[in-house]
Amino acid sequence: MPMNDSSRPALLDAVRELARAGPVRVTVRGSCMAPVHGDGEQVEVVPARFYWPGDVVAFAGPDGRLRLHRLLGFRPALDGPLRAVTRGDGCPDPDPPVPLGRLVGRVPGPVPLALRLRSAASLVPILLRAAGRRLDRRFGRLLGRA
Repeated sequence: MPMNDSSRPALLDAVRELARAGPVRVTVRGSCMAPVHGDGEQVEVVPARFYWPGDVVAFAGPDGRLRLHRLLGFRPALDGPLRAVTRGDGCPDPDPPVPLGRLVGRVPGPVPLALRLRSAASLVPILLRAAGRRLDRRFGRLLGRA
């Protein structure tokens, strides 16, 4: 069912309300989280007070659909607030940064320390590229190149 812009917040609020009441079962679509979570697999999403690198988090994507991807960490946005940086295990590139208000919950279960460290370490090049772009813009303006 196509959603218009006004129905996206309502869907996100409805999923959050369900998650507060208890675990929400969702069906994985696609291969972004393979081999951990395959297409058609049912997973539970539970609300969380804290999210840690390595967690598989559920969030509302820009199109309003609920997505499950691995949390790499957090980064500040240009306007100040933190944003979550996520990526599917089977995807080469990270997703656009996600406002923290769009995080719905996480898939419960243990995450090995090595996976948490690997997730956090993969955030470093992303942060360095973002910082480099900011510096290029700032110094480009100062030098009259932008």
